Amino acid sequence: MRPGGLILAALLVLKYVCRIETMSTCKSLDLELVKRKRIEAIRGQILSKLRLPREPEVDEDEDMDDVPPSLMSIYNSTVELSEEQVHTFTPPSPDEEQEAYFAKEVHKFNMKLSENHQILFNVSEMRTVFGTDRMLTQAELRLLIKNRSLGEGSEQRLELYRFIGNKTRYIKSHFVSKELNNRWVSFDVTQILNEWLQGAEDEQGFQLKLPCECEKPMDDFLFDISGMKMLRGDKHVFNKNIPKPHILLMSLPVERHSQLSSRKKRQATTEEVCSDRSESCCVRKLYIDFRKDLGWKWIHEPTGYFANYCIGPCTYIWNTENKYSQVLALYKHHNPGASAQPCCVPQLLDPLPILYYVGRQHKVEQLSNMIVKSCQCS
Repeated sequence: MRPGGLILAALLVLKYVCRIETMSTCKSLDLELVKRKRIEAIRGQILSKLRLPREPEVDEDEDMDDVPPSLMSIYNSTVELSEEQVHTFTPPSPDEEQEAYFAKEVHKFNMKLSENHQILFNVSEMRTVFGTDRMLTQAELRLLIKNRSLGEGSEQRLELYRFIGNKTRYIKSHFVSKELNNRWVSFDVTQILNEWLQGAEDEQGFQLKLPCECEKPMDDFLFDISGMKMLRGDKHVFNKNIPKPHILLMSLPVERHSQLSSRKKRQATTEEVCSDRSESCCVRKLYIDFRKDLGWKWIHEPTGYFANYCIGPCTYIWNTENKYSQVLALYKHHNPGASAQPCCVPQLLDPLPILYYVGRQHKVEQLSNMIVKSCQCS
């Protein structure tokens, strides 16, 4: 084969060449430099995807927290849809298999108070019973639906919010229909319970709402939730036997937790997410705060997100015995600045829904391929 043909073949073999936009790591890079470049790449990426020539100017006199409920409902639905679309089954890791094998302790905590569709829990009691040295594996908020006036084929969307100070933040929603009468509805609140247990508040809670719809009151529930209404008079004595909203906590005992912790430390280099001891291609966590890192005030939700990036060396897959070695040597001769070594690049990327405003106009859009979930050598 002529030299020209060899060069062409090499170019075909090496069509995946390192690019700085993908934050690949063909060469050794300074970690802080990579972070800065990743943040600046995100800045340009968001503006480009929104087709904005520059950052929107913020009206300082406008109350930017005053977002129409209907728009917040659209944003929340978009977040849910994104989560459903990217949800795929992944085989359990060795640690997860070990965790699933061990028996878990289960604790049930009934709500403390209920008023105006608010559900409050005694977190101090949870800390006392649960302890601080156990590993929380799952937490479920469970509500028993009692159908009152939902007709055949009709449904309502029940939205769950958590309290953060004097505000509420959306968690998730569940469609309630006639078929759910006398059945339990569950919400995964594992992450929230972890925050509660690590915090210092004695009491925490949730708010139940219906999505804002024009010409309909937001509190027009067509169903009841068992235990949410206090019984009076003669019926009060039976109140203790009525199923109430509650949280189920599942945890590993102390001794199992310590075994898993030590095992995870020994297997740290095999985890896909980078650790301090990672020596191969992996996902490096990177949280971008829109205000602090980008100086942006025009994105209302979320306040930031884990963009992440790929970093780490990839094994050099060609050696002197490989039939491509001569082609690669010739390619390197004619392109001394190029790299023939595979690079650590994103494999799976998730979308990012955002609620933002341009001037006084609020918008909801979903940005594709914004969150690096896994990496590969390519």
